[in-house]
Amino acid sequence: MENRNSNSRKFFLKGLVVVCTAVCMLVPVLMVSGVVDEREDLSDDVRNEIARSWGGRQVISAPEIMMPNPEKKSDDYAGPDYYFLDSYKSAFAGNVSVEMRKRSIYEVPVYRAELKVTGAFVPDDMAVSLVHMTGKCSVYLQLDGLKGIEDKVILEIDGREYPFYPAENGLQADIPAWLIKEGVPLNYTFSLKIKGIESLEFIPNQGQFALRLESDYPSPGFNGAFLPAERTLNDNGFTAEWKINEMNMSDSERYASRFGVDFVVPVSQYQQTSRAIKYFFLIICLVFTGIFLVEAVSGRSVNVVQYIVTGFSLCLFYLLLLSFSEYMSFGLAYLIAAVLTVASLGAYFTAILRSRISYMFTLAVAVIYGFIYVLLNMETGSLLAGSLALFLILCVIMYFTRNLNRPK
Repeated sequence: MENRNSNSRKFFLKGLVVVCTAVCMLVPVLMVSGVVDEREDLSDDVRNEIARSWGGRQVISAPEIMMPNPEKKSDDYAGPDYYFLDSYKSAFAGNVSVEMRKRSIYEVPVYRAELKVTGAFVPDDMAVSLVHMTGKCSVYLQLDGLKGIEDKVILEIDGREYPFYPAENGLQADIPAWLIKEGVPLNYTFSLKIKGIESLEFIPNQGQFALRLESDYPSPGFNGAFLPAERTLNDNGFTAEWKINEMNMSDSERYASRFGVDFVVPVSQYQQTSRAIKYFFLIICLVFTGIFLVEAVSGRSVNVVQYIVTGFSLCLFYLLLLSFSEYMSFGLAYLIAAVLTVASLGAYFTAILRSRISYMFTLAVAVIYGFIYVLLNMETGSLLAGSLALFLILCVIMYFTRNLNRPK
């Protein structure tokens, strides 16, 4: 009986030490997580550097007629400098070609967009009155990234051309005041060739707004306040159409109604590695539990130092995963890192246990890594699959530990 109590105390103390070792392994894996964040920040720096030289994330607004405020006579006046007349209707249509720009080991999607813009203004009595008082008016196009403009932009109204020139936060084209007549539509058209990075967004006008985009990019991300009314996606690219009218938003919501397309990789290797790291404690608990069960079933002892070495091997898996994923696809990087880790642990425990049970242990570790990869790739249902798997593992542990208190 005394020997049995002594064995129980040893078993309990060994289990406590194993648990403490597993918790301590969180320190090195947090350090690896810091490396992931650092590499992601470096990737963002490269992306911003390319954006500064190529053109940033473009946001284009529907054209407006801009009229000076005649009451703006001094700096003491707190009212607006200009009044704006929104387009009655506007339509953007064009093609977006995307390519990958590489700098060092990082790739960033950049694009060229060729847009045809048509629309009409319908001046009201206030617009006519303001233009009559000041004698000045212009068409204003809000545009975030002027550096991305590739060609001259010429506004055409009723067969006459008016060149756009750089203005604050956009482009501006002066038009003669006599064009502004109450209730008389003012039809306009112009072409816009623009470069950008990662996303192309639009701000609709208060009237009717239509957008049609075609692109060779196969995996776009549609974002913002409005999703396409119609879209077609395939391996050769996509076609998408938006149709928005004054019933879809209020005046106060216009500039909050941005929408468009993201040309980015849906999930970067850094995000995927960070997701994988979240499963670290689950992996180390399963592996350590497996070792502990091997000890209990086989009667062979595994030193605490060997637990620590195993823990460091499991931590190093994520560093290998990060390193390989910067040069190849995440799936292939995961496979290589998992094979290296499983092979090293298999050889290590074959030397420690000198038993066929080490092969079963190696297979179990391989299954764990395979299961985690499946969870990483499941958009939905990962919680259910993980919960059922943990329940099954718990049942296995209960089965193998059911006789621990029985005398031999």
